[in-house]
Amino acid sequence: MKRIRTVMRVHVVLTSFLLLVCIAQTAASAEGSAKGALDGAIFLVEKGEKGQPSDGKDTYIFRDGMFRSVNYEKEYEFAEGTYTATRNGDTITFAADTGSDSQGWIQWEGAVRENRIDVLYTWTGKKQKWYQSNPGVTEHWARSVTEWATEDPGPPEGGSVSNLLDGKTFFVSGGAKGKEADHYGDYLVFQDGLFVSSHCMGLVHFRASTYSATPEGDGIRFRSTTTSPTHGTMTWDGTIRGNVIDATTRWVQKRWYWTIDRAYWWKGQPLE
Repeated sequence: MKRIRTVMRVHVVLTSFLLLVCIAQTAASAEGSAKGALDGAIFLVEKGEKGQPSDGKDTYIFRDGMFRSVNYEKEYEFAEGTYTATRNGDTITFAADTGSDSQGWIQWEGAVRENRIDVLYTWTGKKQKWYQSNPGVTEHWARSVTEWATEDPGPPEGGSVSNLLDGKTFFVSGGAKGKEADHYGDYLVFQDGLFVSSHCMGLVHFRASTYSATPEGDGIRFRSTTTSPTHGTMTWDGTIRGNVIDATTRWVQKRWYWTIDRAYWWKGQPLE
């Protein structure tokens, strides 16, 4: 009988120990290191130097444990970098390092809460201009876009707003209608019922706008009109078939002395 009681006591102790291990693992997953916790997230942000107002916009992409800033990637050839993340309740904090062969490196630190992001980052080794003796280290901020300069015009021709493509991001190249590609590395982002071109947003302040998307044959057709406070409107019309997106854009900007009216084409694949 003593041996049976001893075996039972060991079994109870072992069961209790395993239960505590499971509870500890669950708690660790809820709070603490969270590898890849932001994978798949895309944030549209406004940015500026520390203590200064916004000087532009950017798109942040988290994929496969990597972080990239579309603006710094395109304008300064910064490569994507690995990121680490920690979850604490409803907040995820992250850190990342990205580098450029000619423009130094950037250390990023930020927090994501309720699908909004706040970031502070330090840029070291920036290539100096001819009029700068020493650019030194610069500090910057970024946060989810809170205000846009123009109203959302809605999809063209009164199309109904759709969420059919939400969560999709396409990496595309394009050029003027009838010409070879000369625009490389743009991201077309569909998120929360909105569509935006990361290049047009970052360079000439085109805002994210609602889009319509409907099944058409063996694909999906989407349409959207995006607006800029300084550069008019861009009307997008495209089709996604399989893993390929084909789209056209008509850019119209009315000025007192002439009207810009140009057409472009775009083609690419989803960002995996």
